[in-house]
Amino acid sequence: MSAKILIVDDNPTNLKLVSDVLEFEGYDILKAVDAEEAQVVLAATLPDLILMDIALPGMDGLTLTRKLKAQERTRGIRIVALTAFAMKGDDQKALDAGCDGYLTKPIDTRQLPDQVAGFLARASGQSPRSRLKILVIEDHTADLKLADLVLSTAGHHVSAVEAAEQAFAAVQEDRPRLILLDLDLPGMDGLALVRKLKADPGTRDICVVAVTCYPEHYPKAIALAAGCDDYLLKPLDTRELSGQLTAVAEGGSSVN
Repeated sequence: MSAKILIVDDNPTNLKLVSDVLEFEGYDILKAVDAEEAQVVLAATLPDLILMDIALPGMDGLTLTRKLKAQERTRGIRIVALTAFAMKGDDQKALDAGCDGYLTKPIDTRQLPDQVAGFLARASGQSPRSRLKILVIEDHTADLKLADLVLSTAGHHVSAVEAAEQAFAAVQEDRPRLILLDLDLPGMDGLALVRKLKADPGTRDICVVAVTCYPEHYPKAIALAAGCDDYLLKPLDTRELSGQLTAVAEGGSSVN
């Protein structure tokens, strides 16, 4: 049975575009142009996923999200906010309201099917081949939050720590398939951490992707020699990050 998706958007062009793309992928699409119509739809049927425009007339999308998350019947539905990224802070407001992720407008129709599949996989507990368990080790809060949001939105299971010392406990508690590792960490730096992981037979097969904004201090050759499987420079390309990590985990690498 096809997954059922409710799209709530008052812009006719956006509503038709997203609906057409997802219907072509075989999803069962429901539509609403405002919060009131959405609640009528939800009274009759429960979708697997809601794509919720934030800027709705009348009751806005975040208010409706809070209302749905407060009700036992609807709180389990995955809600993905559709935000205008130009409006600073919309992404965090969406998450604070209870949204499970967000997509930025204008919607990239080429990426939309994979993004929706990722959200649905998380909702159902299924694990598609491309879904990874990723540990992010990053001491800069903004970078850590960005990586977490981008990778979670792509359907990956993400956990995070801010220091190398915390990473060992995290690896033992919930073994990741891949580690996204900032090399410039307080205390033990990323190079020392990866050397230790690769020297241990129990953790040496975990893929490690190094990240740095200081290539002069942490050259690519040194990172690879320490055991890293890939090497990326900040700022990270958020559109490419999920694909880059998936390629490394599946045995490839973007390192040239």
